[in-house]
Amino acid sequence: KSILEEDAKKPEADKISKILGDFYASGMDSIHIEELGFTPIKPELDRISKINSLSEIINEIATLRVRGIASPLFGFFIGTDSKNTNQYIAQFGQGGTTLPDRDYYIKKSPKNDNLKTAYKSFITDLFKLTGTDENTARENADAILTLETKIAEAQMSRVEMRDPIKLYNKFLIDDFSKTTTTINWKQLMAKMMVTGQDSILVSNPKFLRFADSLLPATPVTVWKTYLQWYILKNNAAYLSNAFVQRNFQFSKVLSGQKEITPRWQRMSSLIDGNLGELLGQQYVALHFKPEAKKRMIELVDNLQAAFAKRINGLDWMTTETKQKALQKLSTFKRKIGYPDKWKTYDGIVIKRNDYLGNIRSCNAWGYADRISKLGKPVDKTEWNFTPPT
Repeated sequence: KSILEEDAKKPEADKISKILGDFYASGMDSIHIEELGFTPIKPELDRISKINSLSEIINEIATLRVRGIASPLFGFFIGTDSKNTNQYIAQFGQGGTTLPDRDYYIKKSPKNDNLKTAYKSFITDLFKLTGTDENTARENADAILTLETKIAEAQMSRVEMRDPIKLYNKFLIDDFSKTTTTINWKQLMAKMMVTGQDSILVSNPKFLRFADSLLPATPVTVWKTYLQWYILKNNAAYLSNAFVQRNFQFSKVLSGQKEITPRWQRMSSLIDGNLGELLGQQYVALHFKPEAKKRMIELVDNLQAAFAKRINGLDWMTTETKQKALQKLSTFKRKIGYPDKWKTYDGIVIKRNDYLGNIRSCNAWGYADRISKLGKPVDKTEWNFTPPT
């Protein structure tokens, strides 16, 4: 908090302080955010309202991902190939629902019924906050819950999702496209910025075939409502207070959290999650200086040397086994305090008066950064956590 507050006070400071300070100030300016209402998402809502065809729906599914706005219908990410850990690969899986587990949709119980009632109320209220009339908002809620229930019914259970063998299904992209009649995956992936790849991993092929068949079987008007809902629910926490509070009221039903997290804390977490290696540079300058890192590296070096000495002294190990053990020990990657090479986040645009735009810019950068890993060796030095975390 203190770091970001200081950055926000000096907008003409160095590059890192300006980026962090402007982002923090944009999110703390509750007066400006309140004045904007839902206008930051109105362009997307209006664009979707003008869609007239299924092909436009499919294009929008790709557009929302690339722009860092939403990830409807199915899951997608860039990850390590579990059978070739030196390679990144595009991976598809089930998705498209809002509630935390498919069982909330398909298993009958008083608890689940109450949750679905609360969910429908949440949908209705968010649409009403954009000016949608009561009847239409309720119809939208009914349509979304019905559609998401169909999607949930095609998903694997949590138990099934624990089977790594069942989840590993590698396809040539052209071959997988032959299993679906509506989606051409090669064309869709190109719209999602994924090019030059010949293979994909699919954790649940049956689900994606179902999603493909669901597209033409569902009216375009329903898909429009569904995509608008994705924009609403994904951005409600960053709009005016009415949206923030209604979003929190529903999150209380799911999490049991009694009070909303203070705004400064939400902003600190948001910035750490999106620009963690910029914030991290300022954090370690105060709390973990280079000499502290040097001491920790020396300590770990001594531990490795001690392990090596112990391995060499084992009388029950053969010479060949010792060599393999020492080789394995030498591959140990040390990640102490902060990375040796910081991310620069080049391309992210942060404006002091554009809170949601800043979030979008970070999300779009993050998506493009993940896509850029394809075709490159897996970076074993990359940190998946930030210094302040």
